[in-house]
Amino acid sequence: MHKKIKYIIAATLVVAAVSGFAPSNNFLLGSVEAYASTYNDASNGELKSLDLTWGSGSKIKLLDSYSGDEVDLSSDTDYYVQLKGVSDFNVAAEVKGSGYVVKMFTSSSRSEKGEDVGQDVNIGSGYKDIYLRTYKSEEAYKEAYNDGDVSDCEKIYIIHARKESSTSEAEEDREYAYLDGIYLSDGSVDFSKNKTSYDVNVGEDVDKLTVRANPDDDDDYIEINGNSVYEDDNFEKTVNLDKGNNTITIYVEHEDEDTTYTLNVYRGKSANKTDSSNGQNFAIQTQEGSLNAWQRVDGKWRYVDGTGSVLKSTWWFDKDTGKNYYLGQDGFRTTGWFSDNNNWYYFNENGEMQTGWVNINKNWYYLNKSGAMQMGWLEDSTGNWYYLDGSGAMETGWIEDSNGKWYYLDSTGKMIKDSAIGAYKLGTDGELE
Repeated sequence: MHKKIKYIIAATLVVAAVSGFAPSNNFLLGSVEAYASTYNDASNGELKSLDLTWGSGSKIKLLDSYSGDEVDLSSDTDYYVQLKGVSDFNVAAEVKGSGYVVKMFTSSSRSEKGEDVGQDVNIGSGYKDIYLRTYKSEEAYKEAYNDGDVSDCEKIYIIHARKESSTSEAEEDREYAYLDGIYLSDGSVDFSKNKTSYDVNVGEDVDKLTVRANPDDDDDYIEINGNSVYEDDNFEKTVNLDKGNNTITIYVEHEDEDTTYTLNVYRGKSANKTDSSNGQNFAIQTQEGSLNAWQRVDGKWRYVDGTGSVLKSTWWFDKDTGKNYYLGQDGFRTTGWFSDNNNWYYFNENGEMQTGWVNINKNWYYLNKSGAMQMGWLEDSTGNWYYLDGSGAMETGWIEDSNGKWYYLDSTGKMIKDSAIGAYKLGTDGELE
């Protein structure tokens, strides 16, 4: 009798993280020295040190992306960290300049109350962005908070945190029960050995389906719908199909491990849709679909979770595409402009959240790495300044800011400095003299 130790290959679900601050222990704990990244060339208002630790003071490295290289603190304002097996980490930072302060926030909301650094942050079980904003003084922060716009600050730094699941050495050395391929007499599957569920459509006149399950190891034990199949039979089994939904299971056993693959076969007419982004045709199953997967209905996309429920009114990060989406009240991807928590976001025709510079209806807008539309003065990574009006649109030509000062922005939106526009002289800070 075969030992069936069920092994579940689960899709990673990024769930909404419940964040919060908790009192911190001393930054140096025991004999473990905390990791400190310093920036010796920092200007006033910039961070001169950033210290991230977890547990008993173990260091957390700054990265240039989740899977990127380790970096030091610099003039860059976006950093990434990976947390393995823990959900809490401590953030401590110092800002250069007499009287300057730095505050910590857990969202991009302009009305959120900031906390002093040196405290622990909990990111839950998925992803979380931590915002560090610097101010000229404690009074400047309080004024911005009371005015309902904490983004009125000197600098904004974003720490993109992601929690990884821990993997033991035994898990890394573990051998799994996988197939090498699945072949059908009608229809097809886009096979991947660690993907265990597939949707297949066949015509209404197809009443039998031959399934071949090629094992990764010829010595593996294979069952198709509970019937053993062997190498002499090419690991094949012919299955009778009813009209409508049919389920075919393929059981694989390798040593002490096993995996079950599932084919959700729909026999009957299906609606063909065309994906305008790549011109491919999609056969959309009109009955029950797969779980933890995107589902296309009448040309629109929605996401079905592991319980079979359609996600609604929520943000969704797809780890396979690396894109963020917002699923509306009807469950479908949002497109165009969308307001959430006092911030504006823009999604392209495929529902993907946009970042950086985007041109919409002949106007340029800037969306930060969290996707939030920016307004007011904006400095890029090369030190050029731009001005975005109250609607977020980039300005050009002469402008007067809220302090009554005049500046000139060229046709690309860049502020001109230390130059003359006709008879008008612009200073080193771009202000009209």
